Amino acid sequence: MDDSGVADAFYTVLSIGIVLVAAIAISGAVLSMTARQGEEASVAVISDGGMKKGIYAFYYAVDAASSDYNSGNPDDIVFQRLAAEKVEGCIAFNSSTAPPGAPVANGAVLWSGYLYVPSEGEYTLELRSEGQAWLWADGKVASPSNGQSKLFTLKLTGGYHPVKAKYFYRDLGTASCSLWWYQGGLRVPVTALYR
Repeated sequence: MDDSGVADAFYTVLSIGIVLVAAIAISGAVLSMTARQGEEASVAVISDGGMKKGIYAFYYAVDAASSDYNSGNPDDIVFQRLAAEKVEGCIAFNSSTAPPGAPVANGAVLWSGYLYVPSEGEYTLELRSEGQAWLWADGKVASPSNGQSKLFTLKLTGGYHPVKAKYFYRDLGTASCSLWWYQGGLRVPVTALYR
């Protein structure tokens, strides 16, 4: 092979390398722009009415015969029938906030929606309950609470995160479950919930 063949091969490889580097740079720019547009779109969805403030709350009668109340596993609380549903501004349940039709004994509440956080960071939340309660964030159990206050810290990106909470109570008269977070050193109810 003469020198011109080697030179041609070198320039071909160099050209391919330049094209690959340019493709990677363009891909990075497109991904960055897409992420920024995604954040802007999620804000636009809220402002255009695509998502609404509030979280769905479903009230169930619990099948006492099939449920294992002492296991600590949320799947061992077996729902028997849907008794009521409503949209709530926050997770703050007790006998005075229960809708008509909520079970008086052996009941459960399942909240489902999205938590909005303004920017990436660590957020300290508190799940308080009289009885068994569980909170999931981004599909993972963040905190179980069994008749006590439970503090936990989540590292979250800015934007919307799916959340779900499940609470079981034996007696509506003494039932209580609430979700709080700490902002500026103060404990306040979590109201940045969407559906």
